[in-house]
Amino acid sequence: MNNKIVCKNCNEENPYYALICKKCKSYLREKIYNIDLWQILGLIIESPTKAFSIIIQSEHKNFIFFGIILASAKLFIDSMYLSLITVNPEPQFGNIIFHYLVILGSVLAVVLLSGIIVTLLNKLLNLDTRIRDNFALFAYSLLPHIFGFVILFTVEATVFGGNLFAKNPSVFSLKEFLAYALSGFEILIILWSLFLSIVGMYVQSKNIKYSIIVGIVFNLSLYYCLYLNSKILYR
Repeated sequence: MNNKIVCKNCNEENPYYALICKKCKSYLREKIYNIDLWQILGLIIESPTKAFSIIIQSEHKNFIFFGIILASAKLFIDSMYLSLITVNPEPQFGNIIFHYLVILGSVLAVVLLSGIIVTLLNKLLNLDTRIRDNFALFAYSLLPHIFGFVILFTVEATVFGGNLFAKNPSVFSLKEFLAYALSGFEILIILWSLFLSIVGMYVQSKNIKYSIIVGIVFNLSLYYCLYLNSKILYR
């Protein structure tokens, strides 16, 4: 993998995140101080590669934890959906705040560990990247879950009310068409997040096969944690 910025002054190859040439000290690109959240939200839809380039090259990776907190709210809801499959006869949703904090901790752990592991793996593959950049890429790939929490979950709660997390009667027996339609949107949210994690890794590595593998492993790890939590928390 060879994703470098070539200095126009001395032709020295520099890491993709670099601002100043390590050889001649010339500026390689325009300095980016902070991440503009509204700009990134628009670019995530319009041009994900540009969005992740800005995220990598920004000096301050702001809004990361705010984004993870909101995305974890949707992933917490997903863990409750999973419990309808993993827990019999009926899952118990007692201490909601505690359960959310467990999911939040799990998401943070997966994102942080993924950032560390990918940075070490990149180093073995002769690609110079930083932990904070990889951490930010994984964190921002969770943005679709925020849309899912704000928009999709609001619609689901409005349509199904208190039956949303019930096994008997299930939402599929109450309003079958709407239940399947909204389930389709849930799958699209997951696939969109997977796509973004792949794009983020591709911007770092410029290797599509590697990026696909990393993106899939990250998302499988995330949902495996949700699966385990759904079996334990709601018994």
